[in-house]
Amino acid sequence: MSTFNKDIIVIVGGFSSGRYIAPLFNGLGYSCVHVYTEEAKEHPLLKPTFNPGDYSENHALASDDDAHDFVQKMHGRRVKAVIAGCEPCVLLADKLGEMFDAPRNVGALSWARRSKYLMHDTLRKNGLKSARQLLSDNLQEIFDFHEQIGGKIVIKPEASSNTDSVFYCTTREQIAEAVDRILGVKNYFGLLNTKVLVQEYLSGKQYLVNTLSSDGHHYVCDTWGEVRENDDGPSNDSYADLINPNVEVHAVLSQYASRALDALGIRYGAAHFEIRMTDEGPCLVEVGARMSGGIDFSVLHGINSLTQLSLLADAMLDTDAFLTRIQAARKNSQSIRKVYLSSGLSGEVLSEPDLDLFLGIDSVNSVLFRPAKGGHLQKTVRSLNVGRPGHLYMVSDDEETILRDYDQVRLNETRLYETMLRAPASAPR
Repeated sequence: MSTFNKDIIVIVGGFSSGRYIAPLFNGLGYSCVHVYTEEAKEHPLLKPTFNPGDYSENHALASDDDAHDFVQKMHGRRVKAVIAGCEPCVLLADKLGEMFDAPRNVGALSWARRSKYLMHDTLRKNGLKSARQLLSDNLQEIFDFHEQIGGKIVIKPEASSNTDSVFYCTTREQIAEAVDRILGVKNYFGLLNTKVLVQEYLSGKQYLVNTLSSDGHHYVCDTWGEVRENDDGPSNDSYADLINPNVEVHAVLSQYASRALDALGIRYGAAHFEIRMTDEGPCLVEVGARMSGGIDFSVLHGINSLTQLSLLADAMLDTDAFLTRIQAARKNSQSIRKVYLSSGLSGEVLSEPDLDLFLGIDSVNSVLFRPAKGGHLQKTVRSLNVGRPGHLYMVSDDEETILRDYDQVRLNETRLYETMLRAPASAPR
């Protein structure tokens, strides 16, 4: 049986959380056409999430420069939406959205949504709190900036993702080492770092804010407060708790995020914010114009049904329906905790991981775990960008249950790593 639909959804880089977009629109009867760059598809963190069978067509481009050829191939189709699935393909999605004249974000601000320097500079020009910063390849200039700022500073590539080459520095020796490790090296997107971004360190609790927009109307789907044992390095969190929409910090974060969305020209689709709550109020760390990664949408859907995924079709295709749904949103009351797993051990995985150690705990709702028998378990060192083995979600009507079960999760996590690295006992003869 063959089917053909002129109305298509173009998904640009359907990796990471973007892999859920095609099944959503397929279920609505649309044909989903996938376009991506080979470099993005071959990225080690993205490649395992690629599901080519979800698309009616898959088009691989050598680079963003081949966008015109792809547009020509789509002649005769009606492109209803162009949606970025992952961070490395956001700029290509911007370009294609404009070429197809589809609902899109402001094209003139595309690079400001990728360059962390321009991102903060754009917020500053719009009267929003932003980080003091410097973009430079001159070590003495960076030393001078540090002397002026004092204390801890953050050094990272101008445009990257996933805590790639992000360093917290307090001394000249640390600064020189960080600059040396960034300049002349390819970043997460495969681009050569010709300068480094130096920013003031933003103190205060870090929050994650996930939004969805339709024709400039913004909705905060979920906010999370991250908790870390220390702040010696980036992305050093132990867990994140879902913030109840009724508390004041949710309103403060929502207002700041909405103003930032306007300033950065994000009018359609998802955005994922990292925001620090400083003594002077919320301040952006960075934002990506795509869905949050590593999300179990079923957990969030069970809370209020309005997620970045469940609202996406209306946001891109029917603003009136989008507004009707968000205006009828109900407040959640359940406690949800996302636990970031962290291994203190390393070695070859000799036994299949026993995830019942987690799933046997009442409040544990779902688990994502990467290492498997025959693979390798790495000791988690976030300061060296060594990835976590996975994460899990805890859900309960009672906050005390979460607190109690969390201690059990950590105890069982230690047992899990120990048993994974031991060979299974021989079966009795």
